[in-house]
Amino acid sequence: MSVIVARPPNFELILKAFPDADKPGVIFAYGDNIYNPSGDPIPPALLAHERIHLGRQKMLAPPSSLSIDAAADHWWIRYVLDAEFRYREELLAHVAEFKAQDNRGLDRNLRAKILQKTAARLCAPLYNYTPPRSMTLAMRDIRWELEKK
Repeated sequence: MSVIVARPPNFELILKAFPDADKPGVIFAYGDNIYNPSGDPIPPALLAHERIHLGRQKMLAPPSSLSIDAAADHWWIRYVLDAEFRYREELLAHVAEFKAQDNRGLDRNLRAKILQKTAARLCAPLYNYTPPRSMTLAMRDIRWELEKK
């Protein structure tokens, strides 16, 4: 995995579906790379988030995919077109992000604040969910995923 200071190869597709994708700090998983157009430092928790997307792109590739880029293209098309798929993929990535913050030893109030911030990111307008997801739903789903494992 490399971090590349550039837009991903499919950026035009992404921007059409997600108008906020060109804002500073937005990063993208594509193939074997994380694309970081703004070049800002990426916190470890966000790297964990993007690693989930990279792994899922490989895992969900159709059998006929001959290259990692073809697998990434397949994943991105589904991500753009299917809001339920997008939410599920983001939920898994946000759970990894939450876990990467190593908050097990924190008191429950601080842990709850980290959960709230993670849930707020999961239901953020950036993802352009239709219908929009609520904070309550995002928190419930993150907790459910955490309890599953």
